[in-house]
Amino acid sequence: MFVIPALVIIGAIWWFFYELRPADAHNENISVITIAPKAGFQGISRQLNDAHLVRNKYMFELAVLLAGLGKDLKAGTYELSPSMSSTAIAKALSKEASPNEVTLTIPEGWTNAQIGAYLESRGIGTSQDFISASNATDSRTILPDDRFDFLSEKPATASLQGYLFPDTYRVFPTATATDVIKKMLTNFGIKVTADMRTQIRTQGRTLADVLTLASIVEREARTDADRRMVADIFWRRIGMGMPLQSDVTVKYATGKSDVQPGDTQIDSPYNTYKYNGLPPGPIANPGLSSINAAINPQPNAYLYFLTDSSGTVHYAKTYDEHVANVQQYLK
Repeated sequence: MFVIPALVIIGAIWWFFYELRPADAHNENISVITIAPKAGFQGISRQLNDAHLVRNKYMFELAVLLAGLGKDLKAGTYELSPSMSSTAIAKALSKEASPNEVTLTIPEGWTNAQIGAYLESRGIGTSQDFISASNATDSRTILPDDRFDFLSEKPATASLQGYLFPDTYRVFPTATATDVIKKMLTNFGIKVTADMRTQIRTQGRTLADVLTLASIVEREARTDADRRMVADIFWRRIGMGMPLQSDVTVKYATGKSDVQPGDTQIDSPYNTYKYNGLPPGPIANPGLSSINAAINPQPNAYLYFLTDSSGTVHYAKTYDEHVANVQQYLK
């Protein structure tokens, strides 16, 4: 008489504890998760579920409530692993971040060299350590991780520049260059979503090409609206077989802060005055706004633009209009 209800109860208990198991008991790779101050209980569980750190977000929520930790989860940046149980993750999120951690803020548009120098200034390894760990020959050897499958489209000769997501990170003073790179790549995989990567493929483009254009847009325009406009101009120039003629790529090639007479004639694949199409790879690590602009450019009728000293972008449909803008805004 009570057999069926008992079996149901036993089954429910078994399922509950089954779902509380680690998302992947054999995967001890660390994921960096930043919980926003107003994320909310359900927002946190959804974020953990999307990052594949919990097996079932609803069971995670139930486990947290049963453990009496529902109001204890704190905002901050945490290092979590799929090998951790839901209860262990809840307990980790209920503790204050370690005061011994170092906060690193990587701005949009920095190169790998700039990041390396910054890390060295913060006592996290040396600049050369970071450059070596992010170069082409090392990246696929030191990062044999399915989480970074988006690197499969990266040219074998290219570094990780463009894929190291600009953001604020917390690391321990003993962190290595590889530790920092893994955090940045993990964040990239979360922010540049699978849907975004599918959209790129649907457009007939590669992630590597989008990141290359986004890195140029990052340094050419300051606002979201201008980034989308500039991205459209660049994509159309490429489609027309017209050189990008981007000063920021020339600056990257020369290492100078401005373009000097004769610089646009240098023989470098990053000289987009001399060579049509995209340069060989990203010239910096773009932020999400520039990446979105490269994926979703704003259609417009312009072919030329310039940015004045105040950061305002001036557009032109013809070369003559562009020359007039140069005379008015750059002289």
